[in-house]
Amino acid sequence: MLLGFANSLSASTKNIPSSPTQIAIEKVLVQNPWLKTNQNKIELLTLRESEIGFHLTFCQKHQGVNVYGASVKVNLSKNYQVLSFFSSLIPIHVLLPVSNFTAKIPQNELAYLSNNGNWQSVRIAIMPNEMGEMEEHVFDEKGNLLSKKPLDLFLGKDTIVKTKVFNPDPLTTAQKTYGQGGLYKNYNGADAPELTAELKTVDVTLVLKNDTFYAQSPYAQIEDLEAPNQVVFKSKQANFNFTRSSSKFREMNCLYHIEQVRKYLKSIGMPFDSMFVIKVDPTAYQGQDQSRFSYSNANPALYFGTGGVPDAEDADVVIHEYSHGIFYFIAPNSLGSLQRLAMEEANCDFMACQYSRAISNYNWRWVFNWDGHNEFWPGRDANKPNVYPKDLSTDAYESSSIWSSMLNDIGQDLGREVSTKLLLNSIYSYFPEMNMQNAADLLMQADSILYGYAHAVELKTRLEQRGFKAVTSLNETLGSALNMKIYNSDGFAKGTSAVIIQKPNGGLIQGVVYDIEGRMVFDIPTFSNEIGIKPEQLKTGTYFLSIKDEEGNRSVVKLLRLE
Repeated sequence: MLLGFANSLSASTKNIPSSPTQIAIEKVLVQNPWLKTNQNKIELLTLRESEIGFHLTFCQKHQGVNVYGASVKVNLSKNYQVLSFFSSLIPIHVLLPVSNFTAKIPQNELAYLSNNGNWQSVRIAIMPNEMGEMEEHVFDEKGNLLSKKPLDLFLGKDTIVKTKVFNPDPLTTAQKTYGQGGLYKNYNGADAPELTAELKTVDVTLVLKNDTFYAQSPYAQIEDLEAPNQVVFKSKQANFNFTRSSSKFREMNCLYHIEQVRKYLKSIGMPFDSMFVIKVDPTAYQGQDQSRFSYSNANPALYFGTGGVPDAEDADVVIHEYSHGIFYFIAPNSLGSLQRLAMEEANCDFMACQYSRAISNYNWRWVFNWDGHNEFWPGRDANKPNVYPKDLSTDAYESSSIWSSMLNDIGQDLGREVSTKLLLNSIYSYFPEMNMQNAADLLMQADSILYGYAHAVELKTRLEQRGFKAVTSLNETLGSALNMKIYNSDGFAKGTSAVIIQKPNGGLIQGVVYDIEGRMVFDIPTFSNEIGIKPEQLKTGTYFLSIKDEEGNRSVVKLLRLE
């Protein structure tokens, strides 16, 4: 696999093509000249634009036929500089034969498959398994199944109405654990006084057509997609006071929490206005204790099982599964390797944890507080000490705790807004065969572009605690940051005197002060032998001083004001 970062594929400043697609194709062809011969080419699958830049995914084709598992991801800055380049393209130097299939396989697509350099023609079919979960099946010429993989990821006029939900779940608001005192249990999905007492009245946006309310918001639409079947809510009466024994309660719970996370993302500058309205079945999965996000068709959907504690009652499950949908929207066609799947689960767990933490600190690092951590299943814990790569497992869910625990550490350091923006902007650059170290590099790259390295020291600390290397273009920057000469930081923190920062070997420097949310507080534009900051210039809090010398080298210093 070809990997590249920062200036390894810097774009020419002359004759820049008029589109990011053109510049991306040009770079891929430079690295892979064989694509110009023997009817080889790449074809654009998706193009996304983020705050960082443009993110393009291409598939490989030979004689007009897809090459199975071969793709390339090119991430460009706003001015078309290549930020990173990830390729799993497979060179083909001769024309491959096209096989005539005799086996009848439904809904199939022809592809070339390489098995250690030995090529064969295969058919790719998308079909449901016995649980209704969509899978990709690969068949050979005779119709033999070669492999399969899941494609579902588990776990008009609008009006605002009042309804009742768990926010985020009854155990968190009651600050109890499952079954405590013989209470706070599932009771087979029935109502119970202590659970009804934890219902919270909230506002939710519903579609109103011709005086009829429908279970649909600007972000999600409730549908009966699979068993067990239920009648989806619609009514001319504005009465939405459902309790948990009603399937309508699960419908409102899903709509509310999906709307809240979308409103939050919009508030921090990530509106995702063009994202699809997702279909949601809160009473699904044949009654099993499982949930999933399905992206295998033109209408991505969420399915929530009702076995054990009904999944749609727990905001952690709703936000986790909906986050799969968000990530699919910003980085489509990017799932693949075991580590990539582990990070997908971890990123969703992080989103759920941070959502819950914004409501209550009670057991906020537990994932699925109400749905799990009980007799049905143990749930997950995003507060483990696991490190990379020692604690990697063949189980993607087990491996995910490395990444989710680290992200939650970063969330505590930097706050929900900064950590969420860093993560989501880095996900735009994800690609199928990536590993966790690649994701760590992309996380730091996002900070360098969005915040001018303001959180680099904090990120480096947390990454290295988990076994990752800070190996992007920040290596030299971070090294010099840790060696800066800093005088009187204690007096500055206490508010008694100024802090002084000097370059280790002398020389002129200038700087910019950022707060912990990455907002610029003030700059020091004039180059001088040292930077001095008086305590009265900053309020109580944590700050970062981004420093640049005359040669353009950068470094970061953390500043603390206690009183």
